[in-house]
Amino acid sequence: MELANTQKSRFPLTPFANGWFRVAYSDELHPGQVKPLYYFGKNLVLFRTENGTPHVLDAYCPHLGTHLGHGGQVKGESLRCPFHGWCFNGKGQCVDIPYSSKIPSKAQIYAWSVREINGVIMVYYHTQGEPPTWEIPKLAELTSSEWTPFRVVSRRKIRSHLQETKENLIDVGHLYGTHLVDSVEDGTLHIENQVLKWLYCASSKNIPSTPETKACIEQTLYGLGYIIHHYRVKLPFKYEYMVVFYDTPIDGEYLDYHYLFSIKKLPNEHITSVMEEQTLQIFHQEADKDIPLWENKLYLTSPLLCDGDGPIMQFRRWASQFYSDVPVTTKVFIEQS
Repeated sequence: MELANTQKSRFPLTPFANGWFRVAYSDELHPGQVKPLYYFGKNLVLFRTENGTPHVLDAYCPHLGTHLGHGGQVKGESLRCPFHGWCFNGKGQCVDIPYSSKIPSKAQIYAWSVREINGVIMVYYHTQGEPPTWEIPKLAELTSSEWTPFRVVSRRKIRSHLQETKENLIDVGHLYGTHLVDSVEDGTLHIENQVLKWLYCASSKNIPSTPETKACIEQTLYGLGYIIHHYRVKLPFKYEYMVVFYDTPIDGEYLDYHYLFSIKKLPNEHITSVMEEQTLQIFHQEADKDIPLWENKLYLTSPLLCDGDGPIMQFRRWASQFYSDVPVTTKVFIEQS
Protein backbone atom coordinates (compact mmCIF):
# COMPACT_ATOMS: atom_id res chain seq x y z
CA MET A 1 0.00 0.00 0.00
CA GLU A 2 1.18 3.56 -0.67
CA LEU A 3 0.79 4.64 2.93
CA ALA A 4 3.29 1.98 3.93
CA ASN A 5 6.03 3.61 1.82
CA THR A 6 9.39 3.75 3.54
CA GLN A 7 11.40 6.95 4.01
CA LYS A 8 13.59 5.96 1.07
CA SER A 9 10.60 5.85 -1.29
CA ARG A 10 8.88 9.01 0.00
CA PHE A 11 8.99 10.41 -3.54
CA PRO A 12 8.21 7.65 -6.08
CA LEU A 13 9.33 10.05 -8.82
CA THR A 14 12.47 10.46 -10.89
CA PRO A 15 14.75 12.55 -8.63
CA PHE A 16 15.47 15.21 -11.25
CA ALA A 17 13.15 16.74 -13.85
CA ASN A 18 14.39 18.00 -17.22
CA GLY A 19 14.44 21.75 -17.72
CA TRP A 20 16.10 25.04 -16.79
CA PHE A 21 17.33 25.63 -13.24
CA ARG A 22 19.08 28.44 -11.35
CA VAL A 23 22.63 27.72 -10.19
CA ALA A 24 23.76 31.27 -9.29
CA TYR A 25 22.81 34.93 -9.43
CA SER A 26 24.68 37.02 -11.98
CA ASP A 27 26.11 39.39 -9.36
CA GLU A 28 27.65 36.46 -7.50
CA LEU A 29 30.07 35.69 -10.33
CA HIS A 30 32.58 38.25 -11.58
CA PRO A 31 34.84 37.88 -14.65
CA GLY A 32 37.66 35.50 -13.79
CA GLN A 33 35.81 33.99 -10.84
CA VAL A 34 35.43 30.22 -10.27
CA LYS A 35 32.89 28.52 -7.99
CA PRO A 36 32.28 24.88 -7.07
CA LEU A 37 28.64 23.76 -7.26
CA TYR A 38 26.70 20.68 -6.23
CA TYR A 39 23.37 20.12 -7.97
CA PHE A 40 21.53 17.15 -9.51
CA GLY A 41 23.68 14.85 -7.36
CA LYS A 42 26.83 16.00 -9.19
CA ASN A 43 29.88 18.10 -8.49
CA LEU A 44 30.08 20.95 -11.00
CA VAL A 45 32.26 23.99 -11.62
CA LEU A 46 30.96 27.43 -12.58
CA PHE A 47 33.28 30.06 -14.04
CA ARG A 48 33.03 33.36 -15.85
CA THR A 49 35.62 34.01 -18.57
CA GLU A 50 37.46 37.29 -18.91
CA ASN A 51 35.03 38.42 -21.63
CA GLY A 52 32.16 37.86 -19.18
CA THR A 53 30.63 34.60 -20.42
CA PRO A 54 29.51 32.11 -17.72
CA HIS A 55 30.09 28.38 -18.19
CA VAL A 56 29.31 25.25 -16.20
CA LEU A 57 31.29 22.02 -16.56
CA ASP A 58 31.34 18.73 -14.71
CA ALA A 59 33.83 19.32 -11.93
CA TYR A 60 36.56 16.75 -12.44
CA CYS A 61 39.57 17.00 -14.76
CA PRO A 62 39.75 13.86 -16.96
CA HIS A 63 43.52 13.76 -16.50
CA LEU A 64 43.83 12.72 -12.83
CA GLY A 65 40.50 13.74 -11.33
CA THR A 66 41.22 17.17 -9.89
CA HIS A 67 38.14 19.17 -8.84
CA LEU A 68 38.38 22.29 -11.03
CA GLY A 69 36.19 24.30 -8.66
CA HIS A 70 38.83 24.23 -5.94
CA GLY A 71 41.86 26.18 -7.09
CA GLY A 72 40.97 26.31 -10.79
CA GLN A 73 41.82 29.62 -12.49
CA VAL A 74 40.35 31.45 -15.46
CA LYS A 75 42.93 32.11 -18.17
CA GLY A 76 41.32 34.22 -20.88
CA GLU A 77 38.38 32.15 -22.11
CA SER A 78 39.49 28.88 -20.50
CA LEU A 79 39.60 27.26 -17.08
CA ARG A 80 43.02 26.05 -15.91
CA CYS A 81 43.33 22.93 -13.76
CA PRO A 82 45.22 23.76 -10.54
CA PHE A 83 47.09 20.42 -10.52
CA HIS A 84 48.80 20.08 -13.93
CA GLY A 85 47.67 23.22 -15.77
CA TRP A 86 45.45 21.60 -18.38
CA CYS A 87 43.09 24.26 -19.81
CA PHE A 88 39.47 23.67 -20.83
CA ASN A 89 37.23 26.03 -22.79
CA GLY A 90 33.54 26.64 -22.18
CA LYS A 91 32.65 23.64 -24.37
CA GLY A 92 34.69 21.40 -22.11
CA GLN A 93 37.43 20.86 -24.69
CA CYS A 94 41.04 20.74 -23.57
CA VAL A 95 42.80 23.50 -25.48
CA ASP A 96 46.21 23.53 -23.84
CA ILE A 97 48.58 21.30 -21.87
CA PRO A 98 51.62 23.35 -20.81
CA TYR A 99 54.11 20.46 -20.98
CA SER A 100 52.76 18.56 -24.01
CA SER A 101 52.45 19.38 -27.71
CA LYS A 102 49.73 16.77 -28.23
CA ILE A 103 46.29 16.91 -26.59
CA PRO A 104 44.64 13.48 -26.06
CA SER A 105 41.50 13.07 -28.13
CA LYS A 106 39.47 12.15 -25.02
CA ALA A 107 40.52 15.27 -23.09
CA GLN A 108 36.94 16.51 -22.80
CA ILE A 109 34.64 17.43 -19.89
CA TYR A 110 30.84 17.49 -20.11
CA ALA A 111 29.69 21.10 -20.67
CA TRP A 112 26.22 22.14 -19.55
CA SER A 113 23.93 24.40 -21.57
CA VAL A 114 23.97 27.76 -19.79
CA ARG A 115 21.81 30.88 -20.11
CA GLU A 116 22.24 34.12 -18.22
CA ILE A 117 18.86 35.80 -18.11
CA ASN A 118 16.87 37.91 -15.65
CA GLY A 119 19.94 38.36 -13.46
CA VAL A 120 20.30 34.61 -13.01
CA ILE A 121 22.66 31.96 -14.36
CA MET A 122 20.66 28.89 -15.36
CA VAL A 123 21.63 25.45 -16.62
CA TYR A 124 19.60 22.99 -18.63
CA TYR A 125 19.35 19.55 -17.06
CA HIS A 126 18.31 16.51 -19.08
CA THR A 127 18.49 12.97 -17.76
CA GLN A 128 19.89 11.73 -21.09
CA GLY A 129 22.07 14.75 -21.78
CA GLU A 130 19.93 16.11 -24.61
CA PRO A 131 20.23 19.83 -25.56
CA PRO A 132 17.50 22.35 -24.65
CA THR A 133 14.39 22.51 -26.80
CA TRP A 134 12.88 25.62 -25.20
CA GLU A 135 14.02 28.84 -23.52
CA ILE A 136 13.23 31.02 -20.52
CA PRO A 137 11.77 34.44 -21.55
CA LYS A 138 12.93 37.81 -20.28
CA LEU A 139 11.05 39.23 -17.30
CA ALA A 140 10.13 42.79 -18.26
CA GLU A 141 9.34 43.86 -14.69
CA LEU A 142 12.91 43.11 -13.59
CA THR A 143 14.27 46.21 -15.32
CA SER A 144 11.12 48.33 -15.22
CA SER A 145 11.24 51.62 -13.32
CA GLU A 146 7.64 50.95 -12.28
CA TRP A 147 8.69 48.09 -9.98
CA THR A 148 10.89 48.06 -6.90
CA PRO A 149 14.25 46.28 -7.30
CA PHE A 150 13.74 42.53 -7.04
CA ARG A 151 15.11 41.28 -3.73
CA VAL A 152 16.37 37.78 -3.03
CA VAL A 153 14.41 37.26 0.16
CA SER A 154 14.68 33.53 0.74
CA ARG A 155 17.57 31.13 0.27
CA ARG A 156 17.25 27.82 2.02
CA LYS A 157 17.66 24.10 1.67
CA ILE A 158 14.44 22.14 2.02
CA ARG A 159 13.74 18.43 2.03
CA SER A 160 11.27 17.93 -0.80
CA HIS A 161 10.83 17.20 -4.49
CA LEU A 162 10.33 19.70 -7.33
CA GLN A 163 6.94 18.29 -8.17
CA GLU A 164 5.65 18.62 -4.62
CA THR A 165 6.51 22.31 -4.35
CA LYS A 166 4.89 23.07 -7.73
CA GLU A 167 1.80 20.94 -7.17
CA ASN A 168 1.22 23.07 -4.09
CA LEU A 169 0.38 25.98 -6.43
CA ILE A 170 -2.50 24.05 -7.99
CA ASP A 171 -3.76 22.58 -4.69
CA VAL A 172 -6.71 24.87 -3.97
CA GLY A 173 -7.83 22.91 -0.91
CA HIS A 174 -4.66 23.65 1.03
CA LEU A 175 -5.36 27.39 0.81
CA TYR A 176 -8.20 26.84 3.30
CA GLY A 177 -6.38 24.37 5.51
CA THR A 178 -2.95 26.00 5.69
CA HIS A 179 -3.25 29.67 4.74
CA LEU A 180 -5.40 32.72 5.45
CA VAL A 181 -7.91 32.13 2.64
CA ASP A 182 -11.68 32.12 3.23
CA SER A 183 -12.88 31.53 -0.33
CA VAL A 184 -11.52 30.78 -3.79
CA GLU A 185 -13.26 31.45 -7.07
CA ASP A 186 -13.06 28.85 -9.83
CA GLY A 187 -9.66 28.99 -11.46
CA THR A 188 -8.56 28.70 -15.05
CA LEU A 189 -5.78 26.43 -16.22
CA HIS A 190 -3.94 27.10 -19.50
CA ILE A 191 -1.25 24.78 -20.84
CA GLU A 192 0.99 25.28 -23.83
CA ASN A 193 3.91 22.88 -24.14
CA GLN A 194 6.37 23.62 -21.30
CA VAL A 195 4.35 26.53 -19.90
CA LEU A 196 1.46 26.20 -17.45
CA LYS A 197 -0.63 29.14 -16.24
CA TRP A 198 -3.03 28.90 -13.33
CA LEU A 199 -5.27 31.89 -12.61
CA TYR A 200 -7.67 32.25 -9.68
CA CYS A 201 -8.97 34.79 -7.15
CA ALA A 202 -8.95 34.32 -3.39
CA SER A 203 -10.50 36.28 -0.52
CA SER A 204 -9.45 36.57 3.12
CA LYS A 205 -10.78 38.24 6.27
CA ASN A 206 -7.88 36.95 8.35
CA ILE A 207 -4.97 39.21 7.39
CA PRO A 208 -4.01 41.25 10.50
CA SER A 209 -4.79 45.00 10.42
CA THR A 210 -6.39 44.62 6.99
CA PRO A 211 -10.06 44.61 5.91
CA GLU A 212 -11.36 41.78 3.77
CA THR A 213 -8.88 41.37 0.94
CA LYS A 214 -9.37 39.89 -2.49
CA ALA A 215 -6.41 39.00 -4.68
CA CYS A 216 -6.30 37.67 -8.21
CA ILE A 217 -3.23 35.51 -8.73
CA GLU A 218 -1.58 34.46 -11.97
CA GLN A 219 1.01 31.71 -11.58
CA THR A 220 3.15 30.88 -14.61
CA LEU A 221 5.38 27.81 -14.57
CA TYR A 222 8.18 27.46 -17.09
CA GLY A 223 8.95 23.82 -16.44
CA LEU A 224 9.46 22.93 -12.79
CA GLY A 225 12.41 25.21 -12.03
CA TYR A 226 11.14 28.75 -12.77
CA ILE A 227 7.81 30.11 -11.55
CA ILE A 228 6.36 33.62 -11.60
CA HIS A 229 3.57 34.64 -9.21
CA HIS A 230 1.78 37.88 -10.09
CA TYR A 231 -0.65 39.16 -7.43
CA ARG A 232 -3.23 41.87 -8.11
CA VAL A 233 -4.80 42.91 -4.80
CA LYS A 234 -8.08 44.80 -4.48
CA LEU A 235 -7.59 47.58 -1.93
CA PRO A 236 -8.77 51.21 -1.94
CA PHE A 237 -5.92 51.61 -4.43
CA LYS A 238 -4.42 49.37 -7.09
CA TYR A 239 -1.71 47.17 -5.68
CA GLU A 240 0.44 44.54 -7.37
CA TYR A 241 3.39 42.42 -6.34
CA MET A 242 5.41 39.60 -7.83
CA VAL A 243 7.29 36.62 -6.45
CA VAL A 244 9.71 34.64 -8.63
CA PHE A 245 10.58 31.14 -7.46
CA TYR A 246 13.70 29.21 -8.40
CA ASP A 247 13.92 25.63 -7.11
CA THR A 248 16.98 23.57 -8.02
CA PRO A 249 17.46 19.92 -6.99
CA ILE A 250 20.57 19.38 -4.88
CA ASP A 251 20.22 15.60 -4.79
CA GLY A 252 17.37 13.11 -4.69
CA GLU A 253 16.10 14.41 -1.36
CA TYR A 254 16.82 18.15 -1.09
CA LEU A 255 16.08 21.35 -3.03
CA ASP A 256 17.78 24.72 -3.13
CA TYR A 257 14.67 26.85 -2.55
CA HIS A 258 14.87 30.54 -3.52
CA TYR A 259 12.43 33.32 -4.22
CA LEU A 260 12.64 36.98 -5.26
CA PHE A 261 10.15 39.70 -4.39
CA SER A 262 9.05 43.05 -5.87
CA ILE A 263 6.02 45.34 -5.74
CA LYS A 264 4.71 47.78 -8.30
CA LYS A 265 5.57 51.27 -7.08
CA LEU A 266 2.78 53.38 -5.61
CA PRO A 267 2.56 57.17 -6.14
CA ASN A 268 3.97 57.80 -2.66
CA GLU A 269 7.49 56.50 -1.97
CA HIS A 270 6.89 56.06 1.77
CA ILE A 271 3.68 54.08 1.23
CA THR A 272 5.51 51.95 -1.32
CA SER A 273 8.16 51.11 1.26
CA VAL A 274 5.60 50.35 3.99
CA MET A 275 3.49 48.15 1.71
CA GLU A 276 6.56 46.30 0.49
CA GLU A 277 7.68 45.41 4.01
CA GLN A 278 4.18 44.49 5.22
CA THR A 279 3.46 42.31 2.19
CA LEU A 280 6.83 40.63 2.39
CA GLN A 281 6.35 39.83 6.08
CA ILE A 282 2.96 38.21 5.41
CA PHE A 283 4.27 36.33 2.38
CA HIS A 284 7.22 34.97 4.36
CA GLN A 285 4.89 33.85 7.12
CA GLU A 286 2.54 32.09 4.74
CA ALA A 287 5.25 30.52 2.55
CA ASP A 288 6.98 29.10 5.62
CA LYS A 289 3.82 27.23 6.61
CA ASP A 290 4.17 24.91 3.62
CA ILE A 291 7.75 23.84 4.23
CA PRO A 292 7.32 21.47 7.23
CA LEU A 293 4.38 19.88 5.41
CA TRP A 294 6.45 19.25 2.27
CA GLU A 295 9.36 17.93 4.32
CA ASN A 296 7.30 15.27 6.07
CA LYS A 297 4.54 14.17 3.69
CA LEU A 298 4.36 11.27 1.25
CA TYR A 299 3.75 11.69 -2.47
CA LEU A 300 0.74 9.52 -3.31
CA THR A 301 0.59 8.46 -6.95
CA SER A 302 -3.14 7.76 -6.60
CA PRO A 303 -4.39 10.41 -4.17
CA LEU A 304 -7.93 10.41 -2.78
CA LEU A 305 -9.21 13.67 -4.26
CA CYS A 306 -12.51 15.48 -3.86
CA ASP A 307 -14.41 18.28 -5.57
CA GLY A 308 -12.62 21.57 -4.91
CA ASP A 309 -9.07 20.22 -4.66
CA GLY A 310 -8.06 21.94 -7.90
CA PRO A 311 -6.69 20.49 -11.17
CA ILE A 312 -4.02 18.36 -9.48
CA MET A 313 -4.14 15.45 -11.92
CA GLN A 314 -4.06 17.79 -14.94
CA PHE A 315 -0.96 19.37 -13.43
CA ARG A 316 0.64 15.96 -12.98
CA ARG A 317 0.00 15.00 -16.59
CA TRP A 318 1.62 18.26 -17.71
CA ALA A 319 4.58 17.71 -15.39
CA SER A 320 5.14 14.21 -16.76
CA GLN A 321 6.72 15.68 -19.93
CA PHE A 322 9.78 16.68 -17.88
CA TYR A 323 10.68 13.10 -16.95
CA SER A 324 12.54 11.03 -19.54
CA ASP A 325 11.35 7.73 -18.06
CA VAL A 326 7.61 8.52 -18.39
CA PRO A 327 5.99 6.88 -21.46
CA VAL A 328 5.06 9.39 -24.16
CA THR A 329 1.47 8.14 -24.19
CA THR A 330 0.93 9.49 -20.66
CA LYS A 331 2.14 12.98 -21.51
CA VAL A 332 -1.31 14.47 -22.06
CA PHE A 333 -1.76 18.26 -22.08
CA ILE A 334 -5.14 19.57 -20.99
CA GLU A 335 -6.68 23.04 -21.05
CA GLN A 336 -9.38 23.64 -18.46
CA SER A 337 -11.56 26.71 -18.25
